[in-house]
Amino acid sequence: MDIRIMTFNIQHCALHQTHLDGLPEVIEPAAMTAVIEEVGADICGLNEVRGLGKTPRYTAQAEKMAALLGWHGIFGRSLFINGTEPYGNAVVSRWPIEKMEVFHIPDPLFPENKRHVEHRSILRCEFAIGGGFAVYQSHFGLNPAEQEHAVSLAHQLLSAEKLPAVLMGDFNMTPDNPMLAPLLRDFASSAAMLEGQFTHPTEDPDVMIDYILANDKVKLNACAIRHGVVSDHCPVWADITF
Repeated sequence: MDIRIMTFNIQHCALHQTHLDGLPEVIEPAAMTAVIEEVGADICGLNEVRGLGKTPRYTAQAEKMAALLGWHGIFGRSLFINGTEPYGNAVVSRWPIEKMEVFHIPDPLFPENKRHVEHRSILRCEFAIGGGFAVYQSHFGLNPAEQEHAVSLAHQLLSAEKLPAVLMGDFNMTPDNPMLAPLLRDFASSAAMLEGQFTHPTEDPDVMIDYILANDKVKLNACAIRHGVVSDHCPVWADITF
């Protein structure tokens, strides 16, 4: 089966242009779904997604975006911001999501530097298409101790996966980071096909930190970056066969 997949850090649907212009933040899910439609993705994994909490300007963003697309959507919470605001990863898809599970990345017990420590998770979504297909979506941390735990869990999950599967998301590490090496060594990756190209920040990208990886049951046929300022990350898409 041939499909197009995409990973997109949507910055809680905040238009990045407003930040660049020094204007008040504008939350616009429709701007994010317009990018998905433009790319022609069939399944899109999302990072920095808000769930429905007590802040009026935030809807259940995954469900809202799915409704705008006429698709299916699921939200996987990593944490609660301020104790009340669900925040995490999500997947929107043309096809129903048959199963979902959130794997919580272990927090570092004694990080050398506690700066930027934030609880993270990996969302797994399973589809019935093509005899079965799985998508793992994650947003790795900024702290090296967190990153080590994230890579370890992601490698474990993708290695053990029996279905054709991809692992996608904002990994907050460049391809030359030794911490990321086990994933780039053992799985096909968009990074290998997009060498010298960058995903962040959108106004003048100078680092690659957003990735699509595939297990040995999936073939990456083509990969590209969608440039343009909407969120603060440029999404990465890939045409795959499984």
